[in-house]
Amino acid sequence: MSIVVNIRHKKETKIGYNFLRTRANFENLYVGIQDEAYCLDDYQGDEDIRGIYFVLFSREKFHRGFGFKVDEDYNIELVLNYPCSKRDVMIFYKFINDYCLNFDIPTFTEEGEEFTLKNIPELQNEKIEFNKMLIRDDLKSGLTIFGCIYPITLDDDFILGIRYLDPDGALNAFANYLDKLQRPIYYFAKPALYYSADPNKYIAKYSLTKDVPSIFPINAHLPFGYDEKFKDNIVSWQVVVAELLEPNGFKIHAEMSYDEFCQVINLSKYPKFDKTHVLITIDDKALSKIAQHNIQTAQETMINWLSDYRELGCKPAQIEFTKEFVTEDGIHCYIFKYKKTLLSNWWLGIVSESGTFSEFKEYNQATEIADAIEIINLLKTFWKKEAERIDKEKENG
Repeated sequence: MSIVVNIRHKKETKIGYNFLRTRANFENLYVGIQDEAYCLDDYQGDEDIRGIYFVLFSREKFHRGFGFKVDEDYNIELVLNYPCSKRDVMIFYKFINDYCLNFDIPTFTEEGEEFTLKNIPELQNEKIEFNKMLIRDDLKSGLTIFGCIYPITLDDDFILGIRYLDPDGALNAFANYLDKLQRPIYYFAKPALYYSADPNKYIAKYSLTKDVPSIFPINAHLPFGYDEKFKDNIVSWQVVVAELLEPNGFKIHAEMSYDEFCQVINLSKYPKFDKTHVLITIDDKALSKIAQHNIQTAQETMINWLSDYRELGCKPAQIEFTKEFVTEDGIHCYIFKYKKTLLSNWWLGIVSESGTFSEFKEYNQATEIADAIEIINLLKTFWKKEAERIDKEKENG
């Protein structure tokens, strides 16, 4: 539900971004746009803002704010979404009043009906009273509210709490709830979509950065605002964990499935943000858990490869992780040493993004990285020749 107000200029007035920003500062409001997940984002476009939907909201309290759009003829449309706070209603109508006075515009239309500025107090009180009852009696747990900063899914505790309040108390509780959740600076984790091997299917990846408090979903899903065509065509949900390095670099610590990530870090131990998200910060302790999991996974991969009858033909009698490193061209590699029998020598094997392999040669700690790079280069050559063979077969029909 929403209220739409239209303001028509007496003559063409080219309203651009500089005017909007100046007007917002005058009204003590912040201004921004919403991204595909309905999170606040900075506007970095041109001066001409026709057709772009902006969000303006109070600098003092972070609730929902209101929408602002300039049409092709430079007339103005403003949108107040329900449910909203008393402050949202107040700044909405104050903006309308001040805007009309600035351009000497005597009337505006609300939901197609014409009003003068004298009608504003009545319209304002009408919206406030409506919101009081809407919030106390009609809000449901699981409803997503698009706040001025983040989307917020109302949780059970909040809904139960306002049911015992009077209408004024419910309105105030709703405002405080929105401000409390949106006041801290968090990163809202939303999936980036990539093509899979099938061009009609997609891989969805959440990205988390070390030491950055992030709002993370309890269940992988596409947020509101994404094109619905993607919803049923995602073949894999993944999480990438990175760390920013000075001055401009970054390090990828892990890339794993969403379910695997949640299990490794024990997602249920993190504090709740709203009904569908937790607040998570990847710290050194979490990175250590992820690193140990990655090593264990790589070791299992090495054991399975060695167990194949075409390779060692059995599980190694003993296997140990020795080192991990990243090549100059960005290939992540885990080095293992293993024994076929308890009395045999240690041999070297690797698990890397180029493949898993061992030449069944003796392990030497002094040269293990050089030996591992030699295997990686061997694998790269193999896969290059394999790709060329496939291309030739396609050319020959």
